[in-house]
Amino acid sequence: MNQSPNISSIHIEPFSVLRDLVKNLWVILLAALIGFMSVSIWNGSMYTPMYTSTATLLVNLKNSAAYSYTNLSSSSEMAKIFTEVFVQPTMKACAADHLGNDRFVGSVSSSVLPNTNIFTVSVTSSSPEMSYNELCAILEIYPNISDSVFADSVIEIMRSPNLPLAPSNHISLQNRNLAVLGCVLVTAFLIIYLSVMRDTVKDEHIFRKDVDAKLFGVVRHEHSHLSLKDRLRGKKASLLISNAHASFRFTEDYHKIATKFEYLRRNNKAKVFLITSLAENEGKSTTAANIALSLAQRNSRVLLLDMDFKKPALSKIFDLWDHDLPDLATLLDGTVSLENFPFYSYKQTGLDLGLNKKSHNDYVNWIYSDHVNTIFQYLRGLDCYDYIIIDTPPLSVAADVTGLIHLADRSLLVVRTDFVYTAAINDAVLSLKENSDGFAGCILNDVHTEFSMLGQFGLDESGYYGTHYGRHNYYGSYHSYSSYSKYAEHKDSSSNQST
Repeated sequence: MNQSPNISSIHIEPFSVLRDLVKNLWVILLAALIGFMSVSIWNGSMYTPMYTSTATLLVNLKNSAAYSYTNLSSSSEMAKIFTEVFVQPTMKACAADHLGNDRFVGSVSSSVLPNTNIFTVSVTSSSPEMSYNELCAILEIYPNISDSVFADSVIEIMRSPNLPLAPSNHISLQNRNLAVLGCVLVTAFLIIYLSVMRDTVKDEHIFRKDVDAKLFGVVRHEHSHLSLKDRLRGKKASLLISNAHASFRFTEDYHKIATKFEYLRRNNKAKVFLITSLAENEGKSTTAANIALSLAQRNSRVLLLDMDFKKPALSKIFDLWDHDLPDLATLLDGTVSLENFPFYSYKQTGLDLGLNKKSHNDYVNWIYSDHVNTIFQYLRGLDCYDYIIIDTPPLSVAADVTGLIHLADRSLLVVRTDFVYTAAINDAVLSLKENSDGFAGCILNDVHTEFSMLGQFGLDESGYYGTHYGRHNYYGSYHSYSSYSKYAEHKDSSSNQST
């Protein structure tokens, strides 16, 4: 099942593409800046300012009494001829001699206004003084040439030469704009291409095609429902189905998964379930918490154990991080006996919690000990619990997680969409299957089913998609937590008690 995508089987998931574009917006802006600066540097190194001095002349026939438009046809023809005369090398050589220079430095151009006897003469040079002086020299010597060649015409100066104050060859903004647009389009195309070709599980279709495991359940994307003020303050919120703002779709996804748990218990006598993930921030702790809540809401007695000794998160998710509760580690290492360990009863729901608030480095010695086996055999035999759910560290963080599998009847792997490469997921599935016959399948987390532009540019439960996953992630983030939102609708301190 470990196969790379090919052109004929490309599947485009629009949320993934748009998320990558937003996430890499700074790269697109940097590419635009590079294009702008490259053209500016090129123009600055290759650009030579040129200055143009221009004079406007009028051609009339000597025998004509009218001043401007009388005998217009003949005068227009004469104006066209004069435009050719003024650009001849002889005219430039005479002007250079008149100035006492060895050669004529500037370039001469001349054009006639359509259907008139008016034409312009311009001299362009790298120096404004040079272009002005050379044009003045041409206007001073042209009578000597024109009188000898065109005796029946007269040229009058309508507008005298001007001393240019600014370059006439301004840097073109069109090329610069094209370069910026080209860099933006090329960069955006590369981001889209890499997003589409990235071999990750982006949706259910790709999961069923590329992952060698049963799809146990699907949890769709849910917003954190934080106010703008809370977002700006960096406040975090746990995504629990007990939240009054949780969407019906999100809640029903977990109820469907809980129904499958009931089926496994009823038909396969499964009571202890282990939930893990391959990488951090895939949402396994949030998934374990919501499954436990859903089962408890169905009048089942559930015990949820936080055995993620690397970076425990359940105390944050249930907003119990500031409660004075003993760590589950004290039970597993034998410091506290099972009879004296107080599991926490969560809000009259039938859910008991065994929590950790800090990491423990010596957990490997516990999970393989006879003491832990004895504890789970005792818990498994208790009729007061219908389900025991174990939250473990990610497989990539703690390879010893497979040592916990023997404690559970069924194990499940949480897979977050577009997060881990498909080949790595298949390797994790193979590892779980090899270590236990009770692998039940994968729960696909954070699945987008509807395309929404506003949803993409807004905030989701993990904070900002523009930053990297895991830094502000709420799907089971293992990084430092701020306080989780306290939902007043569910606060009832009188009902929270230790059992």
